[in-house]
Amino acid sequence: MKLYQSLTIGALATASLFALPHIAKADSLKVGKIKDENAIIITNKTAMSKKVAGDFAQYTLYINDQHTINGEKYYRVQTTDDINNAIGYVKASDLKINTTKIVPTKMKTYTIKATSTKLFEVPNGSSRQVIDRISKNEVIKVEKTIRVNASTYIYGTLPSGMKGWINITNDVGRKPVKRNPIQQKAKPQVKPEDKKSIDAEPEETLVDIASQPRPVGEGINHIELPISIKDALKIQMSLHPKPQSSNGIKWKNAQRKDVLNAMNPEDAMVDPVQKYQFLVLNEPQHLTADQLNILLQGKGILEGHGEAFRQASIKYNINEIYLISHAFLETAEGTSTLAKGVKVEGEDKNKRFYNMYGVGAYDKDAVKYGAKYAANVGWDTPNEAIIGGAEFISKGFVSENQNTLYAMRWNPFAPGDSQYATDILWARANANYIHAYYQKLGIAGGKFNFVHYAK
Repeated sequence: MKLYQSLTIGALATASLFALPHIAKADSLKVGKIKDENAIIITNKTAMSKKVAGDFAQYTLYINDQHTINGEKYYRVQTTDDINNAIGYVKASDLKINTTKIVPTKMKTYTIKATSTKLFEVPNGSSRQVIDRISKNEVIKVEKTIRVNASTYIYGTLPSGMKGWINITNDVGRKPVKRNPIQQKAKPQVKPEDKKSIDAEPEETLVDIASQPRPVGEGINHIELPISIKDALKIQMSLHPKPQSSNGIKWKNAQRKDVLNAMNPEDAMVDPVQKYQFLVLNEPQHLTADQLNILLQGKGILEGHGEAFRQASIKYNINEIYLISHAFLETAEGTSTLAKGVKVEGEDKNKRFYNMYGVGAYDKDAVKYGAKYAANVGWDTPNEAIIGGAEFISKGFVSENQNTLYAMRWNPFAPGDSQYATDILWARANANYIHAYYQKLGIAGGKFNFVHYAK
């Protein structure tokens, strides 16, 4: 059995939630998904602090406890069935809640029948929540059974001690649904807007991209892909939800030609801004503390701590500018309570504890628990918090195969799998942001991994 690393949700708050002990179970749990990456999560009802769903929309979440906020119905959503791993409250209309029912467990053990079966972190999990793949004839000790919509999942323990959920829908004795000949011959229904897109954009006319002169120089790599852009585009257009585009007001399914333009690595490669889609993020740039302090000017308590970010980038092998960007996001650019330090009951009264990445700061009391986590690991100076928290950034966001913005968005090595966004302009927008920082420093960037689709 080959062990696969369990993927971490692409948001720092989630990485920190997983660091907490699993002690409290929620009642009446259901599972489901946030419909849109732009849906709002209320992370603290008292302070009414909010954030966009982002990558949480790419995961199956536990849904629990109805709440009324400003007269509207909300549910608490969680990354596990542990209440302590709640990420906040989402409006009911922004959730797709599956019918979930606990059913009697009729077997103490279950023998895997397929050649390769996925083991999930949660029932009805997404591709990002696959823990492992289990080989045929392996035996799992069954602890509970649950039905999600029409699918049946068992939860159990493998001989290795690994636990997880398996879909056994096809092995529970269900009778196949009979269809009459007319139904069998019926063509699949196509929505009017999809039909218009298909009719207006024949696939064969939209798969050519012009090769560009390849940049050369130190730190520049060119990677030949085994898949053509035609085949990669076909996979992207078959995804659910489909690639999305926005007119600035609302999101809609992106047209094929727009997806192709966004995927085109050749034009981006030679663009002075968009080449930053291919900047390698899991390597330090070896910038000086003085350079980093330029970016930190006016950023609250983070100002002047360029040396700490420099050390963090080297210790945890992460791009300094990318690391600083995350710290800005999590601390409201160095102005949050946790960033400025909190005294913790039971600790030295003369000490404050700092948390620059929101590690452990979950919704029940973000400041209290975030500070408590910081105290537990000894983050009693801003520098300790910057360097210590960088480990979560390096492990939770950038993998070896998805170490550029382009790879995080389009995953050209495995199109359609473990992609970080549905917005077709996600990589471009982030490239603009990172390029601006490099411009401010007056430097051109470090290592680039450009990709080229097969012809």
